[in-house]
Amino acid sequence: MDFLGGDNRCGQQLLKLVARGSSVIAELNRLSENIPPVFSDAVRTEYSGLIFDFTYLNDEDKCEGKIQGNSSLLERDEEFRETHMDILQRFYRLFESIWKYITDLLSFWDDVREGFYIQQTFESILVNQDGKQLMAEALYLYGVILLQLDVKIPGRVRERMLISYLRYKGSSNVANLDDVVRLMRTTGFSREKRPMGYPEEYFARIPIPTDICDMIIGRIRSDDIYQMAYNFPAPEQRSTALATQAGMLYVLLYFRPVILHDQKPVMREIVDKHFPDNWIISYYMGTTVDLTVAWAPYKAATRAIQNTMQLDNIEYYQKSMTKRLHDLRKEVTEYLREGVLNEGYVLDEIHSKLLPCVRNCNVTLRWFLLHETTLDKKIKPVVTSDVKTEDILMLLLNTSQLEYLLKEMFLELIKTKATKWDELKETGKIKMEKLSQHFGGEGVLAAENVEENLSEWFQDIADRIDDLDYENSTQAGRKIQNLIQALIDVEEYHQVDSNLQVRQFLIDTRDILKQMIRYVNIEDRVVITVSTVGDFSYGWHVIEGYVPLMQQKIKKNPNLVMQLRSTFLKLASMMELPLTRIHEARSLDLESVSEFYSSNLVEFVRKVLAIIPSSMFEELKHIIDILTNVLQDCPTRLPRDKMKEIAQLEQRYDLARTTYNISKFTEGILAMEKTLMGVIQIDPQKLLEDGVRKELVDRLSVILHTILQFNSKDKKAPTFEQRLDMLSKKLMGMKSSFEYVQDYMNVYGLKLWQEEFSRLINFNVEMEANNYLKKKIYSWQSQYQSLSIPIPRMPPIEGEQSENFMGRLVQELLKQTDSKRTIYVDQLSAWYDERGRATVCLQTFGTLHTSVGTPGMAGCDKLLAFMIIKDLQILTNRIIKQDFMLEDKKGLIEKMARHFQPASCLPKDALRYYKEAYEVGARLWPAFLDKVMRIGRCQLLRKHIGKELQFACKLDSQVLYSALSSLNDALLNDIQGYYIDPALHRYPNGRKPILPELTRYLDNCGMSNPYTQIYITTEPISNLTFILALFVITFLPRFTYDPQIDCLVVRRKEDPMDGAPFIIGLVTILKQFHSQQKDVFVAYLCQYCRVVMNELENMQSKMKEKDKEAVPLEVCNCLLFLESFCKYAAVDRKQVENLIPPYLITKVREYALKGAVKK
Repeated sequence: MDFLGGDNRCGQQLLKLVARGSSVIAELNRLSENIPPVFSDAVRTEYSGLIFDFTYLNDEDKCEGKIQGNSSLLERDEEFRETHMDILQRFYRLFESIWKYITDLLSFWDDVREGFYIQQTFESILVNQDGKQLMAEALYLYGVILLQLDVKIPGRVRERMLISYLRYKGSSNVANLDDVVRLMRTTGFSREKRPMGYPEEYFARIPIPTDICDMIIGRIRSDDIYQMAYNFPAPEQRSTALATQAGMLYVLLYFRPVILHDQKPVMREIVDKHFPDNWIISYYMGTTVDLTVAWAPYKAATRAIQNTMQLDNIEYYQKSMTKRLHDLRKEVTEYLREGVLNEGYVLDEIHSKLLPCVRNCNVTLRWFLLHETTLDKKIKPVVTSDVKTEDILMLLLNTSQLEYLLKEMFLELIKTKATKWDELKETGKIKMEKLSQHFGGEGVLAAENVEENLSEWFQDIADRIDDLDYENSTQAGRKIQNLIQALIDVEEYHQVDSNLQVRQFLIDTRDILKQMIRYVNIEDRVVITVSTVGDFSYGWHVIEGYVPLMQQKIKKNPNLVMQLRSTFLKLASMMELPLTRIHEARSLDLESVSEFYSSNLVEFVRKVLAIIPSSMFEELKHIIDILTNVLQDCPTRLPRDKMKEIAQLEQRYDLARTTYNISKFTEGILAMEKTLMGVIQIDPQKLLEDGVRKELVDRLSVILHTILQFNSKDKKAPTFEQRLDMLSKKLMGMKSSFEYVQDYMNVYGLKLWQEEFSRLINFNVEMEANNYLKKKIYSWQSQYQSLSIPIPRMPPIEGEQSENFMGRLVQELLKQTDSKRTIYVDQLSAWYDERGRATVCLQTFGTLHTSVGTPGMAGCDKLLAFMIIKDLQILTNRIIKQDFMLEDKKGLIEKMARHFQPASCLPKDALRYYKEAYEVGARLWPAFLDKVMRIGRCQLLRKHIGKELQFACKLDSQVLYSALSSLNDALLNDIQGYYIDPALHRYPNGRKPILPELTRYLDNCGMSNPYTQIYITTEPISNLTFILALFVITFLPRFTYDPQIDCLVVRRKEDPMDGAPFIIGLVTILKQFHSQQKDVFVAYLCQYCRVVMNELENMQSKMKEKDKEAVPLEVCNCLLFLESFCKYAAVDRKQVENLIPPYLITKVREYALKGAVKK
C-alpha cells in the first residue's frame, strides 16, 4: 500500500501534520513583521503602564487595582483594547496552534504505538521512503518553530501579548491557557546572549519520547532519506547531497542533548558523514548557523567538529573550491556564448558535460556563500583569500542563466518531442523510399542500371522506419540502432559507395535516426535534476549581502537585468521546501502560504531593481535644476545677434544627454520578460512603474518633512508663508520635470504624481489622526499603505507633539491664528496681530493650496475636524458631565436652572444667583474657554479652506462642480421628501450607499459648511444651555466693541479670547444637540439682558442724569454677541426681537460707542 495513498489513514494523518507545521511557520514569519511597537522593550509609550509580563499572574489584583484607580489609565486601557484586540487574537491563535501541533503529533505517535493504524508501526513507517521523511520532518518542523519563534517574537514580547490578551478576553474564555503559557514563557534568549541550557531546556518544555527521537535520528544517520545521491553522484559532493537532512539533524539533536554532550562516537559519525567540509549550514529557508558556535557548550559535538575546523583541512577545501570557481567561470561563460547551446549539442552533452558542470557550480557556490558568513576572524581570511565577491556573484548569475536555458530548452523539447519524432520518421521514410525508387528505375533520379535487390532492401528499411513506435521508447531505441548499423553496412556495396548522392541520402538518414534516438530519450528527469541541483533555499538570507554589488552592476549596465531574471527564478526554488507537503496534503493554506513567500520573493526583486528608479531620479534631479534655474524662456522678439546666447545650446545638450541616460535605464528593465515568481507574476512595466512610484514617494516625503518644520525660536528661520513658497517652488519644479521625462520613463507622469502625492498626504493624515482617535491605526493597517510602494514614516521632531508634517502644518496654522496674539476680522477674512499685520489671510490659503495641493488642503481640513471632535468630546463628556457635577456638589446649578425658568420671566435676586453660579464654575471656566476658542478657530480655518477648495473647483472643474451641486440638491430633496412622506418617497441609498461617497467628494471640493456639521453623537445633557449661558455671561465683560472692525474684541491683551472664534465655538457646541437648545440659549441671554436693565432701572434714583440714558456694558456686549450668534448659527433675528425691545438692538452700537455704565 502506498504510504501517501488516499486510503492510507496513517500516511495522510502524518502528511497533514507536516503541512500544518509549514503553515504555522509561514504565519509566524508573517505576524513577526507586524508586531506592535508598544510590546517592545525599546519603546516607551503612553501605554507602558498597561503592559505586563508573566509577573502579572503573581499579583493580578494589585495590577488591576492600579489601573482601576487611575481614570487616565482607564481611558488609555480602553483605547489600547480597541486598537490591539484583533492583532492580539491573531497572535494568540498562532501560539495556540504551536501547542496544538506538538500535542497532535504526540497523539499520533500514541495511536501508532497502540496499534490504531492497522499494519503500521514505527519500524514499518521508518522503513518506508515517504514514511521516514515525514516522521523526521514532523519533529524537525516543531524544533524549527521553537527556534524561529524565539528569534522572530522575543520571549518578553510573547509574555506581554499573552497577558494583554488574557486581561481583555478573560481567563475563563481562553482555552488551553495554562499549557500555552508554559510553552510560550520567555527563555532568556536574545541575539546577544544565549542562556545556559538553551535550547534543549526550551525543547523539553513538552516532553518528547526519547525512543522515537533516537529512531528518527538513527535513520537520518544511516540513510540518504531524500535519495539525493542520484543528483549529486560524485564523492566530493556528498555533503551537498546530504545538506537537507544535515540541517534537520542539527535541529533534532537538541531533542536528545545527551548525544551532543556525551556520545562521541555518534557525533564523530554524524560529522564525518554530514559535515566533513562545511561548518556553516542552513537549517531552514536560508537561516544559517555556525556549528562551532552552536555546539560550543557540548563536549562531544565540539570535539567532533574540530576535525573539520583544522586549519589545514579548511585551506585544502578552500584552494580546491577556489580553483574550481575560476575554472567553472570560464566553462560556463563558454557554454553561454551565442550559438553553443543548440539543440543537438545539449542533447548530446547533457549528461557528459552540462549536468556535471551545473552540479559543480552549485556545490562551489554553496560552499562560498555559506562560509563567507563565518564570524571567526582567523578563518574568514582563509575562506575569502584569492576570491573576490564579484567572482562569486558572476558565477551565480551565469549558473542561473545556464540552468534557466537548459530547463527552458528541455521543457520545450518535452512538449514538442512527439511531433518532431513523427516529422523525422516521415522524413527518413521518404528518403529511403526515394532510394528504393532510384535503384528500381523509377523517379527523376532513376539509376541507369536497375538493382531490384537494393530497391526492395531500401523499401524494407522505409517500412521498418514507418513501423517504429514512439510509445515504446526502449524497443524503438534498439530498432533504430540496428537500422543505423544496417545503413552503415550497405555502403560497402559498389553501387552505393560509388554514388555520392546515394551516400549523402544515407548520411542524412542516419543523422535523422540519431536525432530520433535523442528525442526518444528526452525525459523530464533532466528538468527535475536541474531544479533539485539548483536549489537555492540555503542562500535566501545570504544573498542580501550581494544586493549592493548587484545594484552597482545594474547601474553600470542596465541590460544586466536580463541575466538577473534567471537568478530571481533560481531564488524561487526556496518555495519548494515549505509548499511541497502543503500541496500534497491538499491543504487550504496553500494559497495564503504561497502568496506570503511569493510576496517576499517579489519584494527582493523590487529591492534589487530599486537602483533603476533611484538612478533615474538622480538624473531627474539634474533635469529639475536645468529646467528650473538654467533654461530661460524664449522672448517674443529674438534679436539675431543674441540668437546663440538665447538658444543655450550647451545647456540643452546637457539636458538631452541626461534624458538619454534615463531612457537607457528604462530600456534595461523593460527588456526583462514577464516572470512568474511563485504565484505572483512580475510585469517589468509594472515593476518599473512601482519603482518610480516608490522613489517618488520617498523623495516627496523627504521634501515635505524637511521644509514643513517650524521653529519659532530661530528668528532667522523662514516665516510660515516663506516656507510654503519654498515648498511650492520645489514641488512645481519636480512636477514639471517629471512630466518632461514621462515619455522616456514610459509612465503616465501626471497621473502617477497625483495618485502618489494624494496617497502620501492621506497616509500622513491618517497617522496624525491617531492622536485624536480611540482606536489607533498602525501604518501596516492603513488603506493607503502598500507593500510594494511603502510610504516611509519620518521620525517626529523633538519637542513636537505632531507625528508628521501634516500635523505640524495644522499646528502652525493654529499657532498663526492664536487668539492670544491675533484678532479675526470677519469683513476682511483674515487674522491680524497687534501691529496690524495679517498673519493669515486669503492669500495664505492660496499659497497653501499651491504648495500642498487639493489633497493637502483636504487633509488639513480633516485633521481640524478630528481636533474639533476631540475637543467636543472632552467638553461634553468630561468638563460638563463630570467636572461640573463634582464642583456642584450641592446641586446649585439645578436649583438655579429651575429658578430662571421659564426664560421669558424676570426672576428675583437674579444677579446674586449669577454670582453664585460663577463661583461654582470658576475653576472650570479657563479649561472650558480654551476648548471653546480652539473649536472656534478650527471652524474658521475649515471655513476658509473650504472656500479656497470651492473656488479652485469652480475654476478648474466647472463640470464637476455643477454635477456635485445638482446631485447634492437632488439628494437633499429626496431625503426631505422621505421624512415628509416615507410611503411615497424612498430613502436615496439603494444597494450601494451614495451619501458617504458624495460626502467625500463634497469635502474635497469645499462644498460642505462646517458650521452646520454634526461632529459627535450625544445624549441630552441636563441644564446644558443654562451652563453655556452662564459661561457667556461670565466672559462678556472682558469684551468691548471695536467700531473700526465692527466686532467684539478683548479689553485686555492678556485675555486669550477673540470675538468670532468665541461665538463660533459656542455655535458648534450647540449644533451637536437638538435645535431647540439654541432657542433656549438665546432666551437665557435675553433674560440676562432684561435682568441687568431692570437692575439699572432700580438704580435710577442714585445715578447721575447723564448716565440714566446709558446702557450697561454687559447688555451691549450681550446684544452684539446675540447678533453675531444669530448670523453664524442661522437663527432668526426675530427670536431676539421678541424678547428684547427692537429699538435697543438697533441702537446697540450707538450705546456701545457712547461708553457703557459699569455695574
